[in-house]
Amino acid sequence: MGSTKSKGKDAREKLKELKAEVKYLKKGQKQLLKRVEKLEKALATGGSRGGAGASYPQPMKSGKYRGGYSHYRVTEVGQLTPTVIRVVAEPADGRRVEAQGLVGEYVYLVTGKKGEVLPAPTFEKDKARWSQPTTTAKYTVRNFDERTGALEINIMLHEHGAGTTWARAVTVGDSAHFLGAKSGYSISKDYDFYLLAGDESGLPGMARWIESLPASARGVAVIEVPGEASQQVITAPENFEVVWVDSARRGALAEAVMAYPLPEGAVCTWLAGESGSIHPVRIWARRELGVPKGHGYAKGYWKKK
Repeated sequence: MGSTKSKGKDAREKLKELKAEVKYLKKGQKQLLKRVEKLEKALATGGSRGGAGASYPQPMKSGKYRGGYSHYRVTEVGQLTPTVIRVVAEPADGRRVEAQGLVGEYVYLVTGKKGEVLPAPTFEKDKARWSQPTTTAKYTVRNFDERTGALEINIMLHEHGAGTTWARAVTVGDSAHFLGAKSGYSISKDYDFYLLAGDESGLPGMARWIESLPASARGVAVIEVPGEASQQVITAPENFEVVWVDSARRGALAEAVMAYPLPEGAVCTWLAGESGSIHPVRIWARRELGVPKGHGYAKGYWKKK
């Protein structure tokens, strides 16, 4: 009797193992079929929209930064558009931001906890200190003068936030405090096409990059802004188009990007802006456009509440 029970238990365990193995094989079969379908699609299109059929340059490479604190003095403040304030500052004591001209590099602006403009700091063991609580806001470098160390940041205005409060209050002559620069990318200038998309938060980095591209570069930047008055001047190569879309229309950014006629060859993608707007573009670029790893960047800089 005991032997029969033992055999029955062994059989059930064996059946359980076999079912698990079948499930594993089915999962592997599905993954294999997806890979086959992807390759068939790439071969059918001849790689005309990037992906497996295109010849890509070296993938983008992250730069190395030491960071550190720099004390600056504001030299220019102005309303760039109704929704963006432009701030230019120069080194106040010789130490300057170590910007490298890489794509997307950013600095941290140090302000009071509620966005107050801070005075010059005191130092404890080479670390800047203030007598009040502080916070930081991250901004992509718009322009950097390698000769003087002058730095320009463009601050997108939100309803709330320390950066917005600081931008509205700061005046020429005030101190500005920066940590960085940080996290830029070295990106080849040999792509067949550059596809950029985002909003005003990602625009400073995209505009700086576009203006540094060779005259022969081809591409498009699709940028959503809240109306025509918020469009900015970008000096782009002759074959590089800047397309403005209305951020008030839900899905306008993704619709414009996906409808744009892309040429044959290797495509580099850069997506930077409000998370909800760039998310569908990010999925499309990965699944449909087939941009290989290391040849695309996507980052949600803020989230609409």
